[in-house]
Amino acid sequence: MKNVVYIAIFCAVLCGCSRPDMEKAVHACTPMPEERACATAFVAGGKAYVFAGRDSAGVLHSDLWAYTPTTDSWQNLGETPLSPRVNAAACVQNGKVYIGLGFRGRYGVDSCYLRDWWEYTPETDSWQALADYPNENTDCATAFAGDGELYVGYGFCWKYRRDMFRYTIADNRWDSIDVGAAFHGFPQRSFGGTGCTCGGRHFMGTGYYRNSLNWWGELVDGTRWERRTDVPGRTRTLAASAATDKYIYLCGGIHYGGMNTDGEVLKDVRRYNPDTDSWQWVAVMPQGLINHVCFAIGGKVYWGLGENEDWQVSNKLYCIEE
Repeated sequence: MKNVVYIAIFCAVLCGCSRPDMEKAVHACTPMPEERACATAFVAGGKAYVFAGRDSAGVLHSDLWAYTPTTDSWQNLGETPLSPRVNAAACVQNGKVYIGLGFRGRYGVDSCYLRDWWEYTPETDSWQALADYPNENTDCATAFAGDGELYVGYGFCWKYRRDMFRYTIADNRWDSIDVGAAFHGFPQRSFGGTGCTCGGRHFMGTGYYRNSLNWWGELVDGTRWERRTDVPGRTRTLAASAATDKYIYLCGGIHYGGMNTDGEVLKDVRRYNPDTDSWQWVAVMPQGLINHVCFAIGGKVYWGLGENEDWQVSNKLYCIEE
């Protein structure tokens, strides 16, 4: 019996995470009225918003939906001035949303990688066009909000990149950040990673480059990456993440062992503690998802939409308590 205990402890140390004594219960929420994959979610004013993406027929959209957690209800806010797209980027600063980029058209054609960048004010439902992103690496980029500055990068344009740019809100200006050369290739250039901001700190990882990845890093001082504990479990790309005041939650994605292997859609939900640089397994999703959204409001973490294990576009939404 002692040997069994020792083996269990040894395995827990190796995987870099621990499993809670009780699995968190997963609750079904009201589905979004339309199925949507590759959409973009953000939170402002106690509501979650879902922008654009593609439906089950492959049609791209440019509309905006609002989800109110207190009533568990959805509202269609109609079309936006942005063109239809998938894999846009968004972040929120002082109640204003900064959103844009993404992809529409045919892979390998530079003009299909969208560079427009907008400011959206939810209170007045008003939009303002800002300076375009500096290059075409805009498919599935990750965006972070700092103090008067935004950090955007790791987008894709027919080649894998690791470029990062700083956007200064007051000046409406983009500046390049050289975050890769000094760190001997870390973090690895990739596509389809996920990241978010927790307690004013910016974290990102996973993605795909020849096979799926499990790296995890922190963008420190807006100038350099520092390596953090890798995401445990199977490597993954096209996962989703969201942050509460204390933790980052990462869910789903697809595992690829290489170009000649089948993908495995993942169903685990894990949380990362920035203070201890550690991961913990917290829940199992009712269905594995990729190209989905994830957001956190009022002590709850939500995920949904996307595509399931059968590659069907979903409108379902789930949540767990913090």
